[in-house]
Amino acid sequence: MKFWNASAWKNPIDRADHTGSQPASSISDLATVVQGYRLNQFAAPNVAVDLGGQRATNAADPTAATDLVTKQYADNLRAGIAGVKDPVRVVAEANVDLSNLPSAIDGVTMAGGNSFLASAQTTGTQNGIYTYPGSGQAATRRSDADATGEVLDGTLVAVSEGTKAGTQFIQTATPSGAPGAWTQTWTQYSSGGQTYTADGQGLELSGTTFSLELADATLSKSASGLTVGLVTIAKGGTGATTAAGARTALGTAGKYSANVGALTGGSALNITHNLNTTDILEPSLKEISTGELVGAKFIVVDANTVSVTTAASYAADTFRVTVVG
Repeated sequence: MKFWNASAWKNPIDRADHTGSQPASSISDLATVVQGYRLNQFAAPNVAVDLGGQRATNAADPTAATDLVTKQYADNLRAGIAGVKDPVRVVAEANVDLSNLPSAIDGVTMAGGNSFLASAQTTGTQNGIYTYPGSGQAATRRSDADATGEVLDGTLVAVSEGTKAGTQFIQTATPSGAPGAWTQTWTQYSSGGQTYTADGQGLELSGTTFSLELADATLSKSASGLTVGLVTIAKGGTGATTAAGARTALGTAGKYSANVGALTGGSALNITHNLNTTDILEPSLKEISTGELVGAKFIVVDANTVSVTTAASYAADTFRVTVVG
């Protein structure tokens, strides 16, 4: 006879008594239950989260240093940084027909998509930052300067080209609604940097380039720098390119001194002095060891050479010769 064992009995509808696996599709409320959990109820990720190229939307403005930032918050922040705007290409300081735009503003030929600042419209409420669609077309206010709060008292915009290139303009009127509902007042805020002026004393300025002025042909300039050429006697030079030429130009004598080579009695020894003149004073021959001037026969061979002849023979470097001419 078998007896029923109550401790071994399993309830067929009790999940705790089930074994094996059960497909998720067979659990009728699985998706509802799982999708009902909030993201903050799941464990925090421990690797980077890939959004698969999708956007996270409907977020609140950040409050903590590590919070993500929404586009709206970034746009508002950018607009609020002292009202600094992207640069405009030019500024129009005279009235512009905004409904029929000219091809050039402030001397600059405009292209579609450029932006400009209208600062002196006859109708003051038209002042502001505009986009240029094309010649003969109507301007539209630039997208970052067409709504309430986008142009402030203190808004700055830089100018890229034209007569005001490199400067900044500031809006100083108190806003009252969207641009177009009130008169924007734009004035030049910065001069675009230091202004330089050539003094006219050898320095000239053309546009943004300084250069040296040359008084005459004695000076020349190149990428290497300033070069001094032939300076005339009247300006303290010699007007010559060689020592001999300089002596000639100045009317002064040159001097040549050197030790004399070996002398053979009765034979002439040529001495090259390179003074480039035959008008020389009688050369002198000095004994090096004693300093005594000795007699010798000298002959002018040519403009750069004399010969010396002694009665006796002497070793090299016994005498020193000096030629003046």
